[in-house]
Amino acid sequence: MIMRLFLPAVLIVSLAFLSGCDTTGTKRKPQKKSGGWHSPASSGDEPVSDYPPKQSSPSQDRPTDKPPQTTDIPPRQPEPPVKTGELPYAKQVAGKPGFVTSPFAPFAGYIDVRGFPPGTEVKDPYSGKTFLVP
Repeated sequence: MIMRLFLPAVLIVSLAFLSGCDTTGTKRKPQKKSGGWHSPASSGDEPVSDYPPKQSSPSQDRPTDKPPQTTDIPPRQPEPPVKTGELPYAKQVAGKPGFVTSPFAPFAGYIDVRGFPPGTEVKDPYSGKTFLVP
């Protein structure tokens, strides 16, 4: 007797679950998983943040196309070009002709300047700055 009621009960329960499914053919937009960092430009949605709370003012009610500026890191400014007379000279390594130490990174290692005449501008491979060969 229980076996005769089991099959109709399973059919009724499965129909009840299937009736909750949307079969009208409308597809929902897949939801994005939150995880990792994504720039605001790559996603079409603006990030939602409750912290810090926004101050309401008439000038800030209009949306802007620019992303908000972070004040934690100041913008990096390029180094001014160094004049030829202001370049420092490298220091020769005692006992090793043709090798010098950089004035910008003296403990980084030796730099091979064999084949460069004295007074030539050479780029320091450790700091990326230019110095003169002694």
